[in-house]
Amino acid sequence: MRRRFIAGAKCPKCNAVDRIVMLTTADAEWIECVECGYSENRPTHVDTPAEPEIADEIGVIQFRPRSAK
Repeated sequence: MRRRFIAGAKCPKCNAVDRIVMLTTADAEWIECVECGYSENRPTHVDTPAEPEIADEIGVIQFRPRSAK
């Protein structure tokens, strides 16, 4: 499992800054807050426009709350 902190990220649940880590395994990717334990799965499909207006446009990926195990 690979862990990477996301600089400047704010937890949607507890609003703690710089406490979000992205976890990656061979078949899944999600984020977790090390402060409160909040987690979200990375979506498997992201809708993008057919032709981006600006070639260097930055995409935004929204994570979904992770289901309880």
